[in-house]
Amino acid sequence: MRAHSGRLMACVLACAALVFGCSRVSTSGRPPPGNASTIHGVVRYAIANDLNTLNPVIGGLLYENAIEEAIFSGLVKLDDHERLIPDLAQEVPSVDNGGVSRDGRTITYHLRHGVRWQDGVPLTSADVAFTFARIEDPKVNAPNSAPYTHIEHLWTPDPFTVVVRLKSPWAPAIGQLFCDGENGSIIPAHAFARSSDFNHDPFGVHPIGSGPMELKVWERGARLMLVPNPYYFAGVPKIKELDILVVPDSNTRLTLLTSKELDVADIGTPNQVPRLRQMSGYTVRLAQYTWANYLLFNLSRPLLADRNTRLGLALALDRPRIVATSFAGTAVNGNAFIPPYNWAYTPNNESPPYDLQAARAALAAAGWRMAGDGTLARGSERLAFTLSMSTGSTIGASEAQQMQAQWRLVGADVAIQAVPINVLRSPEGLWTTGRFDIALQNLVFDPDPDREANLGSTFIGSRGFNDGRYVSAESDRLSAQAVGVYPHAERAPFYWQLQRLWNHDLPLLPLAWPQAIYVVNDDLRNFKPEPVNSDFWNVQEWEI
Repeated sequence: MRAHSGRLMACVLACAALVFGCSRVSTSGRPPPGNASTIHGVVRYAIANDLNTLNPVIGGLLYENAIEEAIFSGLVKLDDHERLIPDLAQEVPSVDNGGVSRDGRTITYHLRHGVRWQDGVPLTSADVAFTFARIEDPKVNAPNSAPYTHIEHLWTPDPFTVVVRLKSPWAPAIGQLFCDGENGSIIPAHAFARSSDFNHDPFGVHPIGSGPMELKVWERGARLMLVPNPYYFAGVPKIKELDILVVPDSNTRLTLLTSKELDVADIGTPNQVPRLRQMSGYTVRLAQYTWANYLLFNLSRPLLADRNTRLGLALALDRPRIVATSFAGTAVNGNAFIPPYNWAYTPNNESPPYDLQAARAALAAAGWRMAGDGTLARGSERLAFTLSMSTGSTIGASEAQQMQAQWRLVGADVAIQAVPINVLRSPEGLWTTGRFDIALQNLVFDPDPDREANLGSTFIGSRGFNDGRYVSAESDRLSAQAVGVYPHAERAPFYWQLQRLWNHDLPLLPLAWPQAIYVVNDDLRNFKPEPVNSDFWNVQEWEI
């Protein structure tokens, strides 16, 4: 799972504008741009935070992974429909094409011939082996190395073949091993021939990749400039320059956008969408991806251990209304822990509907009775709990307030606790250590529907994201079976069963699958956002 990819003061921005192209490139022979602010061949993009490194093995920040995809290549990558497509590999390995062995443990990649690094050196299977060796090196700070622990052995029988032997069949391997973006990009072995400290090697500031763009300028805290890689195997990109401004303040980014000093930006606040739709020459676009917004029940709390209590609380929520109000029409309603546009989703998932009468009946079945103060009680215990959430989210605050009011209608007394995410999610955090009642959580997943790290019994605490302490032998069994086969047609029935099981057991309650919100210059063509890994997955096709 991963976090979704997002996006200085007036003096700094003015300086950046001067450096990025104070004169327009001639457009002789081309149709004039629709926007007077458009600079032919130059795409202006904004991100919220500066980077620490552009070494893809040790880079773990959202924007690092996104920009690395423009500079580097993986063996495979995701397109804008979250489908795996070939990158350095000639094809995506599968059982049908012989790239995955019948026992599901051996994956063979055949590399493209003639690929060169940005310094002209040929790229071979030795570079893939070197990348893997660095990822699994305990002295290397590789933040997303977990998928590679499934590898038993990797070898390279020739310069254009890579063979991976897994410890056991693991279907997510195809999308999580060497997938361009999050610690899957391949790095050049020759660039580290004299390196004595991989974690602090200058390569992180002066990267050499094989992707469509290469880094030309990096001014810390202000901007990055990327230009086409003349050796790119799929042809030289069509744009002349990709200018990435570092603009931490969301209001400043919005001002730059509305003044048309940016060509593309992603917007995290749905309430701005109506205003942005009025911009002439720009279009608001929504992109689906696997960002889950959900409630997590702490099953180790006696108050919530009874399924009927959780069912009553679930039935009491008008989830579609909460989502429509909080996300302003930019989210898809959630009724399963797999999004409705995923191949493993089933609409027959038995999600609890909004039903106040049924909610009161379920709570009564759990032994709750109305007390004099309008709150349900069971003996000396009141149905009172805390809903915890991260600070800084207007969307989350809206959701929490609506849920608090709706739960009050069935006799639940709810306090809202907003806490910084590092206090919630650190190794000693409130969520990680189980010191919460109900949590309003958000996670971005890989497109693969495996949820073992969230609901597997061996992933409780700092070992994973099973903060709710859900333990189910049936869930563990079905999850293991689902990753033990590769064809979607064989995997999907296991996930259909899991969706029904999770909606019955209610370790969590899905609320929404928010969409990424982009505002794009109409003069920019072939921009197809892919918000899981990187919007730059097809930057070589962009034109402006």
